[in-house]
Amino acid sequence: MEVKLVDNQVKQATHIPMLVKTFELSKGDVLELGTGYFSTTLLRWLCQMAGRTLHFFESSNFWYQRAILKPVPFHKVIKVDSFDEADIERHWGMAFVDHFPDERRWVEIKRLANWAQYLVIHDSNLSWVKKYGYEKIWNLFKYRHDYSKLNPNTTVVSNFHDLKEFK
Repeated sequence: MEVKLVDNQVKQATHIPMLVKTFELSKGDVLELGTGYFSTTLLRWLCQMAGRTLHFFESSNFWYQRAILKPVPFHKVIKVDSFDEADIERHWGMAFVDHFPDERRWVEIKRLANWAQYLVIHDSNLSWVKKYGYEKIWNLFKYRHDYSKLNPNTTVVSNFHDLKEFK
């Protein structure tokens, strides 16, 4: 039986190469802002194999219910009504930003700029930068790598690592 993914499903998974690479380079707890079929499953597996703690913050009831279906030790799923409530100002080995509402992403990226060793930011195409407010945060980081081999693009930023491993 052949499984065919619809175009939208494939577009949702374009961040996978950067998540895997960043996970391999990072150490410590992992943060995911916004859950989904692809990233959440992948990060659960990677963290479980490596014995790392994974924290999810989710504001959508739909995605929160899916994230808590299969509780796993060392994985913490936290429901927030607003991402203002998300307690994220602490050290993270890596953080993945892909949550809703879209216009909030830059706010959480700014909050994490000096806490996360690596930040993986999905949907970073030049044409979407204004939609997500990314033009407000690029200057907060010493290092940036834009992964544009897949569309939508994914960007990795850091104030701690020069990202030469990504080039």
